[in-house]
Amino acid sequence: MIRAVRTLAHAVILICIVAIGAFAAEQQELPPPVTMEVDNDWTVSPRWKTATYTFHKEEFINPKIIKEMMGPLSDSGNQIISVNVAKANVSNQFFSEVRVRTTNAEPYVYYKEGDAEFGYIFVGATTNGIQIIHTIDNGGGSGTFHSLMFFIYTDTETISFEKEVKSATQPTLTLIGSLPLGDRFAGTINFKENVLTVLPSPKFFQPIPEYKGGIILQFDD
Repeated sequence: MIRAVRTLAHAVILICIVAIGAFAAEQQELPPPVTMEVDNDWTVSPRWKTATYTFHKEEFINPKIIKEMMGPLSDSGNQIISVNVAKANVSNQFFSEVRVRTTNAEPYVYYKEGDAEFGYIFVGATTNGIQIIHTIDNGGGSGTFHSLMFFIYTDTETISFEKEVKSATQPTLTLIGSLPLGDRFAGTINFKENVLTVLPSPKFFQPIPEYKGGIILQFDD
């Protein structure tokens, strides 16, 4: 009996050693991060610095707006590109209780609907007005999906129907890109001096979907 137990224990230890070795081998297969430059050809509204609603301080942009702009995880591409945040933030369409947790260096701004929760953390803004947020989406199940979303404020031409019909200009929050980071992302996100660095976790084999070994983005001034 004792000999059988020892044999079983040795077999378990051997399996663990093989599994750890395979895990380490997989980790070594991750490529180095991809480095890219981002040319800024967008016309950014100069009013982005004085917007009433922001990602980093009161009054916060309602996270439900961001969730609607992201769209379902099953869809590809951006369905909603621009939103008049000044109107949307106080609208019935995007109404939700905006909650804030301040345990991080930047506040985590979120809302809940039943067991589902969606929120964002402000990562930073480039010198020319590209704003980056880290979104966290849990639909109530076991998955918690992370993404980076990139926004600018643009001046949008509209028609104003008041006493006179005339053209008008309003600043709108415009989504210019999003980068999925996967389920339960445990890597690091750093932004400094117009350089965004996203790396997978060094402890877990958890490659980033589009860029397995990570990505470094250098934004133009």
